[in-house]
Amino acid sequence: MLTRSGEYLVYSVSTKGMTTGEAADRLAQAAGVDPEAVASAAQKPKEGVAGQVFSILGGEPLSLRGGEFVARRLGVSDRAVEPGDITGNAYEIVVRDLRGDDMRRLRHNLAQVKQAGLPNYFDDQRFGCLRHGQGYILRDVLRGRYEQALKSALAAPSPYGAEPVERYKAQIREQWGDWATLVGVSNGRRGKSAFEYLREHEGDFEGALRFGLSSRERTMHLFAYQSHLFNRALAAKVRAVAEGENLGWLPCDEGSLPVWRELPASESMRWAESELILPGPGMEENEEAMRLYGPVFEAEGVSMEAFCALDLPGFRPISETRPLLMQPEYLRAAPAQDDEHYPRSKKMRVRFTLPRGQYATLALKRLLMPTELGAKRLCMWVSRHPLVWPTDDGTPQYFERRPREERSRSGGERGPGGGRPREYQGGGREGGSRGGGGRRPWGRERRDDRKPPRDRRPQGKPRSPWEGRD
Repeated sequence: MLTRSGEYLVYSVSTKGMTTGEAADRLAQAAGVDPEAVASAAQKPKEGVAGQVFSILGGEPLSLRGGEFVARRLGVSDRAVEPGDITGNAYEIVVRDLRGDDMRRLRHNLAQVKQAGLPNYFDDQRFGCLRHGQGYILRDVLRGRYEQALKSALAAPSPYGAEPVERYKAQIREQWGDWATLVGVSNGRRGKSAFEYLREHEGDFEGALRFGLSSRERTMHLFAYQSHLFNRALAAKVRAVAEGENLGWLPCDEGSLPVWRELPASESMRWAESELILPGPGMEENEEAMRLYGPVFEAEGVSMEAFCALDLPGFRPISETRPLLMQPEYLRAAPAQDDEHYPRSKKMRVRFTLPRGQYATLALKRLLMPTELGAKRLCMWVSRHPLVWPTDDGTPQYFERRPREERSRSGGERGPGGGRPREYQGGGREGGSRGGGGRRPWGRERRDDRKPPRDRRPQGKPRSPWEGRD
């Protein structure tokens, strides 16, 4: 996208512990321009170290260097940077709290993924609406449950929400239906426009959805439900080629995801050349799409025709094709090292590259998947989020989270086995509607690699929660 001349200055930006939006605001302030003049090609989460490209329309040339923020000028362009400018993402992720069998399993699975890849599902970043308790807003809309859709979007309780936000949502739930009171309670906060509309148009929840949720938020809910439909259709296709001991399962907020362990070379090549259209207008012309999506829509209890005909601002699905095979490139794992966060445990650095729109977290789940039937259940932590592997028949398993007040009284949440929960952390995970804020579930603020936590357990007790773990 770089040109010899142009109005846009293009920068390579490296951040640590900063979202893309926060980085854009910092660039706008330094350049002396409105935030609208700053564009990025992707959305990166707060966790980890991320390198990405920004463009700025006008403003002063920059060269910023700090401990957690570096901006280096690449050149100029005659247009803003766009998502299509990205060809892929490179990752280096640290997997922590590993014992002997964990490292064997990772290397065993790494060889299988190199040979056969894995299904190209949408991962948890697309399903923040589930993690934050809202559910599929669009499914309620398609069923005509507009009030439920609005109430879930504005007031669903979230285990990951900041305390002031959760208190505000509790007020909305308590006062639901008293729109005049809610207008006063909202006082310029999220939802006020919906409450003002309902005060003047009692019972018109469809209209309140138009005015009460931003177009961007409605689009995020559309993408979440569309991705769920795609995943269910792809899962059916995977089940047709993998069964018995060759069938494994990955945890995901939207339901267990079936994967193969191995594929013949000819079958792997066929998958590498295959695509599936996302549900939307025009899909009726695709025979395979109709065959795969028909049972999915029937199970959802919504009409395929109604979904494709949606014509609400932000709720207009677009059909596009998505590759069915994820094949991480340059996939490798460094030798294990001592883990400074977890005594008697190891850590490993895993590196790979993925095309745009594919999920590094999905690849990590596949690399850490149990290698045989009947294996002990595993729990993996991605930032604050626990993921427990499904059973051998694909039944989802969940980490039991205690109420916030119990955690604060007893010193924090504990992972399975009674000790600190395992996690993996590191740079470069995709953005999405995960949400943020709040504290880690076990009641401690985010640590960083420079300052390992102190071990306060009494002497004589196991130093790792994973001694003889389930």
